[in-house]
Amino acid sequence: MENTVLASLEFYFKGNRYEPTAVIDLDVCLRHEEPIQHIYHTLASENGIGLYSYELDVMIMEPIIFSEPRGLAAGFLEDGALDIDGLQKAWQEEAIHRILQPIAHRHLGIENLDEHPALKAALIEAFQAS
Repeated sequence: MENTVLASLEFYFKGNRYEPTAVIDLDVCLRHEEPIQHIYHTLASENGIGLYSYELDVMIMEPIIFSEPRGLAAGFLEDGALDIDGLQKAWQEEAIHRILQPIAHRHLGIENLDEHPALKAALIEAFQAS
């Protein structure tokens, strides 16, 4: 599933108006320790704003407006705000499920791990403990 969102913002620097916009690949973004910082850097780099510039310093003071969610992001976007913490948790759970489901099928013949919540919880706990 493709997990993307359109990120944009508006700011002024030295009398010039900037409106950087970028499609954010959340599968890449959520792997970063600080996803919001990654989004600001993506907005900068895709719109010709230097990563070590005064423009970036001004830009990061403005809130990012999110729109056009695809995939998991659709459930975590409201009024232009993205619940990045909730999205990251759901994304991690989905990633773990994608790993565990084939294992459960291969070794236990289980087609849908969600139908076995106790086993799923045990496998997730074992996965996270490793």
